[in-house]
Amino acid sequence: MSSVLRILRTIFYKLGFAALTFVNTYLVTRYLTVSDKGIYSTITTTLLLGSTYMAGYSAFFNYGLNRLKFERPRVIGSLARFFLQATAGITALFLLSLALAAAWPNPLFVYGAFVLATMPFVILFGYCSRFLQALNEIDWLNRLNMLQGTVFFVLATTILLVDHFHPSIVRPHLLVITLAGWFGSNILAAAVIVLIVRRLAGVPLRPARNDLVAQEMFRYGRNISVQNVLTQFNLRGDFYSVMLLQGAHATGLYSIAVTASEVLWQVSSSVALIVYTRVAHRAREDSTSLTERTFRFTFWLMIVGAVVLFAVFSPFIHIIFTDRYAASVRPFQILLAGTTAYGTVGVLTQFFTDQLGKVRYPMYMQGASFATNVLLCVILIPHMGISGAALASSIAYGLSLVLSLFYFRRHTGRPLRSLFFFSADDVALLRSLRPRRRAHEGGK
Repeated sequence: MSSVLRILRTIFYKLGFAALTFVNTYLVTRYLTVSDKGIYSTITTTLLLGSTYMAGYSAFFNYGLNRLKFERPRVIGSLARFFLQATAGITALFLLSLALAAAWPNPLFVYGAFVLATMPFVILFGYCSRFLQALNEIDWLNRLNMLQGTVFFVLATTILLVDHFHPSIVRPHLLVITLAGWFGSNILAAAVIVLIVRRLAGVPLRPARNDLVAQEMFRYGRNISVQNVLTQFNLRGDFYSVMLLQGAHATGLYSIAVTASEVLWQVSSSVALIVYTRVAHRAREDSTSLTERTFRFTFWLMIVGAVVLFAVFSPFIHIIFTDRYAASVRPFQILLAGTTAYGTVGVLTQFFTDQLGKVRYPMYMQGASFATNVLLCVILIPHMGISGAALASSIAYGLSLVLSLFYFRRHTGRPLRSLFFFSADDVALLRSLRPRRRAHEGGK
């Protein structure tokens, strides 16, 4: 029962995070042009894409602590050392971007410098988040995940009010000011989460060299990082294809469809978060059973969520974002099918990597899905516009799910129906929720 309550609480936080993200998107669209919104989304997406490779190594917290049983100071020291080395390299690239921007006044160099300046703080937040997951400090993680969005909400609201009452102050520089607000909110979030982790770690957060841990970390981290990069390309291949083939205005429209459809992933990520450490820690048979149950609940929750979002968000986009973004509705509806399928893939890939140690499979799966996504985008976008990008992504995401299902079947020998049909224990668990709720209400 405690696990169910934690899942519900985490879903509440995740939906709150999704709502906050949606509100921030709304605020930005109120004062940025559609084209500037497209540029802003491209920059922030590139920032996350660039930090994804480094973030792959942070997954070693869970694998190293809970599967390999390495001592905590050794794991923390090795990852901290690697983070500082990577930050030094990113700083060098940042200085190079500034030099290029000074020599050749091109917005791409300025945007690149912004991405590089913000990246270490995004990576640091990701590292600390993974450490909290490995410690199963889910409640702390839920709260801290709201921090950056909350700070940016305050900043975006301030920009909107100043633009409304004193437009001459900010109007020429709205995009730059918005990016600066995003930069500042990431710095603050990284600083706060480091303070929390220092308190919860129980050991100093000092860089240290350990050849045994480093060898395992690089072996595991390289594969996970490549997988993560391919995942991000798979998730954003359609986005960049729209930017290249249709321009900034179409990208601004498509970004709303993507943001709205990915609200659905807050459900699947909430369930996966609760079982994150248990998949690696348990024996293989127990971990397999846990993965099957998690997949079942996630899959059907995603189906229900997709139906609700289809009914609610389609008119909601018209109302909130006005007719300027009316063209976002159709690709949003198409993307729901893909996000429903892809939202369940993470449950299986976590089992492959953290329990079976099969870190290469997700990389191959993401590579096949990404290639499919880009190929279909090139074919469909010229004929269908941004709806073609949405269709390409949904087909690619469906391919990811099919490949993951058959890989699970191959390595566990379990029938695929065990992933979709509720067991007697599942039914008993669901029934157990109602009597306790009534008893609780009766005692009020």
